[in-house]
Amino acid sequence: MPKKTTILILILAAVTGVLLFLAASAENQKSRNEVSPQPTKKVIQKTARIFFNPQNIDLSEQITPVSTVDIMIETGPVDISGVQIEAVFDPKAITGVKLTPSLAETDFFGPSAAVLFNDINQETGRISYAIAISPGDEAKRGIGRIATLYFQKSFNPPVNTAIVFLNKTMVTVLGENESVLKEALSLNLTLSKQTLSPASPAITTPPPQAQ
Repeated sequence: MPKKTTILILILAAVTGVLLFLAASAENQKSRNEVSPQPTKKVIQKTARIFFNPQNIDLSEQITPVSTVDIMIETGPVDISGVQIEAVFDPKAITGVKLTPSLAETDFFGPSAAVLFNDINQETGRISYAIAISPGDEAKRGIGRIATLYFQKSFNPPVNTAIVFLNKTMVTVLGENESVLKEALSLNLTLSKQTLSPASPAITTPPPQAQ
């Protein structure tokens, strides 16, 4: 093979190698510059409120033995699928606590609602209740009743007590694990008249410690 041909082949091989190196370097640089888009986490609006209606009850002069109070939900601009209530009360202050699900046509979830559980421990003063839409039903929005609570004051009650929602209380949305509950307001009860002297503090029994 002529010497010039050999030199030409070597030059072409060298040029080809350089071009391949440059192409590979450019591709690697492009890969480094391309940043994979990170999925944006959906922001969950916490707009729902759970509260008693009424929120303050004076039973100090009550004649009828049993009292009732409605538990309400207000969703705000969010469609919800269910509500779980975890609450506590002082079993030495109120007794005979009973919770009835609200399943009327005019109630928030309506007659097709599914009651997941409804448990009340009279000894420890714990209320556990969950209600939700049935499979196939549309999520709900607005304000309405989700349960009615019945109770009576004890024989020798303290001046004041309360039924307090725990942190495990939640409002659920379809397809989301995070609760949209913004606030849950306690029920404040006045059970007896203040009989101590003005200088003495009133006797108030808090419910069991919230968990």
